[in-house]
Formats: sequence, C-alpha cells, structure tokens
Amino acid sequence: IPGCGYCNGVCVSGSPEGPFNDQQCPANSDWVFESCKNEYGFLTVIFIVVYLLAFGIGMGGLPWTINSEIYPQKYRSSAVSFSTATNWICNLISSSTFLSLKDPAALISYGTFWLYGTVSLMGLVWLCFVMPETKGLSLEEIEDLFRRDRDNEPRKPKQLLPPPPLAATVVLEEEKVPLDFVDQASI
Repeated sequence: IPGCGYCNGVCVSGSPEGPFNDQQCPANSDWVFESCKNEYGFLTVIFIVVYLLAFGIGMGGLPWTINSEIYPQKYRSSAVSFSTATNWICNLISSSTFLSLKDPAALISYGTFWLYGTVSLMGLVWLCFVMPETKGLSLEEIEDLFRRDRDNEPRKPKQLLPPPPLAATVVLEEEKVPLDFVDQASI
C-alpha cells in the first residue's frame, strides 16, 4: 500500500523516515516503509465471486424471466428488445458515472453507494406495489393481469378516405371552372 509502513504488527501511514503519528509506532519498534501487505486481500476476491454466484443463481435471472412473461404475445419480441436495451443503457450509465460520483469533489466516498442503494430501494418499493404475483399462472392469465380496462374496448375501424372525385375543378380568378371527366382507363 503506497504511503504506508509496517510497524509493530500494524500498517500505518508515514514516510521513509517514520510514521506520521509517533503514538502508533513506539520508539523501539522496527519501521519498514512501503511494506504493508494485506494478508486478507484474497477475501475480497472470494466475496466478489460468492456475490456474483449468488446473484446469478437468484436475482440475476428475474428481469429476463419477468420480461418474457408480462408482455402480450403479439408484442413480446419488440417489448423484450426495448426492455433489454433499457437494462443495458442503465448499466452503462451506472458504470460510467460511478468513478465520477465516487470522487470526493462530487460525493463522499461512500455517498455513491448510498445514492445507488437509495435508487435501488425506491425501485424495490415501487415494484412491491405494482408487480403482481405470477407464480403458477399461464401466459394467458398473466396477460389478463396486465390488461387495462381500455384494452378490452373494441377497436374502432379505421376510417377510409372517400374516393377521389372523378371530375376536378380549377379556381381561376375566383371562378370555379369544371374540367373534363378523368378517363377511367387511365387510372
């Protein structure tokens, strides 16, 4: 660890001459600058791997499972595409803003985790109120859960434009002058 030294079994900040705080290292102790080793550093890697395994087995697959169930069959492929794009765009925003927000000039070092944790907690609370239980339901029953009242109203047929008139008129100096009828064979 740069800027640290090993003294009396403890890694403390200091310079090549000695520790910055003399109370941390008694006068008769050996001072070795820049030799601090973290003997538990491997635990960081182990806990990251355990987290990734637990997340992948548990919560990691939920967005993909829920997305494949909640959309009507005729819109499912497009809706899952938009959901996937939204997911990856949010991942990009989170990863690209993390280092800027972690900078002490923006937030305190752990403030970034509080920010992301608060956003995640708000999302969890929102989902608890909005997301219905879909366990044991068929896709058709799940589709009915998400159907709104207005979705059941019959669609109005589209109004077709009336056919164009066979005769056209041209306005010349405030007078309407009929033209000859259009030849039906030329249409």
